[in-house]
Amino acid sequence: MDDLLRPDTLALHADAAVEPTPDIAPPIHVSTTFAADNDAGLVYARNDQPTRRRLEAVLGALDGGHAVTFASGQAAATAALLHLQPRRVAIAPGGYHGTHAAIDALAPFGVEKVALEADLGPGDVVWLETPKNPTCELQDIAAHVARARPAGARVVVDGTFATPVLQAPLALGADLVYHSMTKFLSGHSDALGGVLVARDPALADGLRATRTVTGGVPGALETWLVLRGVRTLGLRVRQQTATATRLAAFLEPRVARVWHPSLPSHPGHALAKRQMRGPGPILSIELATEAAARALPGTLRLFRDATSLGGVESLVEWRRKQDPHAPPALLRLAVGIEDPEDLERDLARGLDELGGR
Repeated sequence: MDDLLRPDTLALHADAAVEPTPDIAPPIHVSTTFAADNDAGLVYARNDQPTRRRLEAVLGALDGGHAVTFASGQAAATAALLHLQPRRVAIAPGGYHGTHAAIDALAPFGVEKVALEADLGPGDVVWLETPKNPTCELQDIAAHVARARPAGARVVVDGTFATPVLQAPLALGADLVYHSMTKFLSGHSDALGGVLVARDPALADGLRATRTVTGGVPGALETWLVLRGVRTLGLRVRQQTATATRLAAFLEPRVARVWHPSLPSHPGHALAKRQMRGPGPILSIELATEAAARALPGTLRLFRDATSLGGVESLVEWRRKQDPHAPPALLRLAVGIEDPEDLERDLARGLDELGGR
C-alpha cells in the first residue's frame, strides 16, 4: 500500500492486498481450521486467520508499524509485559487501573513497578499513558524516548485516548503503541479487543508468538466488527474532539474544574499542541462536592451512565465508582457523535437541576 496515503484512506484500503475479493464489505471468516498446505499458509485460527490479517494490516498502517491484535486491551497489555519481560516498569501514578493491575500481578516473578522518572537500565520498560485516564494529562513521548534509548530501555505508549488519528507514538520513537480496540477503534460499544503495534517487525513476531502461547486471540466476529468500525475512525474522532473542545469551553466557567487539553488551564495544553493533532474526545469535570458528582449522571438524558468510552454514544461516569483513586468529585465525559448543541443543553439542564454546582 502506498505509504503516502493519508490515515482516512488507509483505514479503508490498507487491507486490500491481504485478501483480494470482489466484495466491497470484507467477508468474515469463522473457520478455526484450514486445509493443510494451502496457499495462504493458514493452519489454525489461534495462530492466524484471514479476518485478523485484514484488521492487523489496517491498524499497522494507521500507526506506522506492525499490528498484533488480542482478545481485550487487558490481554494486550499483559502480553506486552510477558514478552518484554522487564526487570522494572517505570510508570506514572494514576491512569488506567488495569495496567497497574497487570504490572502488579507480575511482581511475584520479579517485575518491579517504579516511578516514571526513575533511573533506567537495560531491559526496563517505560510505560506512558498519554493522554491519561481520566484527567487527560499528557506525557512527552519524545523526551522519554530520548531518556530511555541510551539506557537500553523500551518505551510503550498507551494511546487509547488519542487513537492513531491524533497521535503517532512510533513516529516519535516509541517501541510499541497499545490501544484498547474496545474503545474508539471499534467505536460502537459492541466489540472487545486490544492491539499492540510495534515499530520493529521482529518485536511484532515475538508478540504474535506470545499470543499463540497464551491463547489471547480475538474472536472472528469481534475482529470483523473492529474492522468495520475502524473504517470511520477519523470521521468519528475528529467530530468527537470538536464537540469535546466545545463542551470544555462551555463547562469551564460552570464547574469547579475542567480537564481537557484544549484549555490553557490544562497542564498539558502546550504539549498537546506539539505532540497531538487535536486535544482529544475525552474530558473530565470536577464539581463542588462528591454528592453533586454522584448525582449528575442521573439528571442527564443524552449522556448514559456507563464506564466505557469511545463509542458513538456519549457516556458519563462518576469515576470513583470504578477507580477508588480518582478524585471524589470527578466525572469523566466520553463524548459521542450527537449534535454538540444537544449535548450542551443536556449538561446545562443537568447542572441547573443540581443548583449549578
